[in-house]
Amino acid sequence: MSDETEVKNEAGAAPEEEPRVGVFVCDCGSNIQGAVRCNEVRDFAEGLPDVVAAEEGKWICSVDFLNRMKESVTENNLNRVVVACCTPRTHEKLFRKTVAEAGMNPYQLEFVSTREQVSWVHRNDQDVATEKAKDLVKMGVAKARLLEPGYEIKLPVGRSCLIIGGGAAGMTAATAIANQGFQVYLVEREAELGGLLNSIGTIAPEGNSAAEVKEALLAEIASRDNIKVFTNAKLTKVEGYIGNYSVAVEANGETEEFHADTVIVATGMVEIDCTGQYMYGESPDVVTQLQLEGMLQAGEVKDKKNVVFIQCVNSRNEERGCCTVGCGASVKNARAIKEAQPDTNVYVLYRDMITVKEEYVHLKEVMKEGVVFVRWEYERPPVVTETDDGLAVTVYNILLGQEITLPADLVVLATGFQGADGVEDIKGLLKVSANSDGFFQEQHIKLGPLDFAAAGVHLAGSARNPKPMKDVRDEGYGAAMRASIPMTAGFVEAEGIVAKIDLTNCIECGLCAKKCPYGAIKLVGEEGKTPEVISALCKGCGTCAADCPKECIQIVHYTDEQLLAAVDAALEHDADKKIIAFVCHWCAHGAVDIAGVGRMEYPPNIRIIRVMCSARVAQRFVQHALDKGAAGVLVAGCEFPTCHYITGNYECKDRLEKLRRKLGKKGYDTDKIWEVWLSAAMGPKWVSTQKEMVKALGLENKPI
Repeated sequence: MSDETEVKNEAGAAPEEEPRVGVFVCDCGSNIQGAVRCNEVRDFAEGLPDVVAAEEGKWICSVDFLNRMKESVTENNLNRVVVACCTPRTHEKLFRKTVAEAGMNPYQLEFVSTREQVSWVHRNDQDVATEKAKDLVKMGVAKARLLEPGYEIKLPVGRSCLIIGGGAAGMTAATAIANQGFQVYLVEREAELGGLLNSIGTIAPEGNSAAEVKEALLAEIASRDNIKVFTNAKLTKVEGYIGNYSVAVEANGETEEFHADTVIVATGMVEIDCTGQYMYGESPDVVTQLQLEGMLQAGEVKDKKNVVFIQCVNSRNEERGCCTVGCGASVKNARAIKEAQPDTNVYVLYRDMITVKEEYVHLKEVMKEGVVFVRWEYERPPVVTETDDGLAVTVYNILLGQEITLPADLVVLATGFQGADGVEDIKGLLKVSANSDGFFQEQHIKLGPLDFAAAGVHLAGSARNPKPMKDVRDEGYGAAMRASIPMTAGFVEAEGIVAKIDLTNCIECGLCAKKCPYGAIKLVGEEGKTPEVISALCKGCGTCAADCPKECIQIVHYTDEQLLAAVDAALEHDADKKIIAFVCHWCAHGAVDIAGVGRMEYPPNIRIIRVMCSARVAQRFVQHALDKGAAGVLVAGCEFPTCHYITGNYECKDRLEKLRRKLGKKGYDTDKIWEVWLSAAMGPKWVSTQKEMVKALGLENKPI
């Protein structure tokens, strides 16, 4: 593409060059050599097609041997390298860097794990371990012979950021970005900035003034010429990708268009409607927590002699979990009532008081001040009724073991929250996901908590889920830093494992663009139907390639031809005794490594073929392995609901279910197709799956 820059290693071999493969076998001291006769593996490798050099080293990751590897690349004019050693998850980058320094394209290196997958799990049978190591090297060479060069891609990124939502998170992010000299466009749908800061008097747990926090943020925004604020505003267009967003905002009857390079979503949250619960909507003396905040500011609680808080309304049920902020807010407001009116009876009806850090200190203090806490259980919720003397709340106190009735001049409902209005519009504009409550879904709860799947789009604060004000502001800073990284660098970069499209047989169905979790494929051309990869956004998951009906898409380093060559090499001998396992590089491969580190032995029938994501496993791969006589096929991906590639495991699971139905109609034994979903810590589950599969397929008494 015209706005992408390829960073190439010009010494990399061209695809049409004859492959010259070098194989380097590691003893890893006694870690591999103790179970595998590494000299035999080296000698075996010398006889494989296109292998022109094979060496064995005690520690091939040592500085001395890395220098020797570079010498061999030069001396033997190698354009492909296979290393047989430990796990690619720790050492692949090191060996790529080494061959690149010798002038070889780093993406033409293939990694074989003879430690975690062989010596550590088959340490008691040297013959079995050696033969399996030979198989893995043969598979590695078969794939390596077909490897093509890969190149890093750079996409220019400018210095402007669109922030959607002008609450605490959005204003905090705006000031943090503007302080670095970047242009900020802050868009707020309401008439003024502030979000929930406009609705509350004080901030839990300390009770700091919300108005003061808001005024400080407004003053800083006003002092910055590089923050443009839109209020009463609606986004009507957000098109493009990181470094190239075209935005249109309609505000106060006028439309303005501008360019943005990154985006932050900070749209906040609103209370869930309580109408019909606990007499809310029937009695003016039943209010929500936010309504109480307004009453406290207006002095409208001073004549209330009995105030009852009911916790966990519309939360901690079958539909949603803890609202996160209800306990802290109730403690803060209960204390405010008692401090203003010490004679007022305040009751907090709770299921569990979930408080952290300073909140717990305040909880203990309000108990000393006379606030009464009554615990109830989910199966027996409180009941609000109207009496001649006003409201009454009846509740079964599980600590006393009896039902009690409390008079109530005011009932306060600590209700759950949902995403703010306009979430559906933003979802459509940005092509991002939100859950059923309207909270936006991050890329990965651990790996990308402030990022969406698409590069350059971030989220913060209560747009993601309910949270205390401190966490809201912290995430505002965090999202600002995430957005600032590419703006500071001036580009975003992707490694060379990306999708490539051959349009020769493309039917322009648009499935690839629809399926891509990163928005890395756009439809162009006169009719807007021709797919084009934005390489800098592509993560190489392979979803598009696996689902393309005409097989027009390939993933660099994981093409159909390369992966099937590894399958063929594995099944060249004793196919009916072997299980082909397609294993994702991230969590599933992590579980494989944990099994190795733990020396957890399992049957030697498995032959692992690494893919970046289980989503890369096309139906044709599984069928091909079965056609070649494999005893079984296993697909291992990330444990649900997370996936390094957002929805890759879901796509794979759905694809396998469809494949079973299709192959079943053709007479295949679909009991040979297995799947397992793993976290990186699930080494024992990986081992038990191997044992169960070998037993189910009748391989226990078939030596290999």
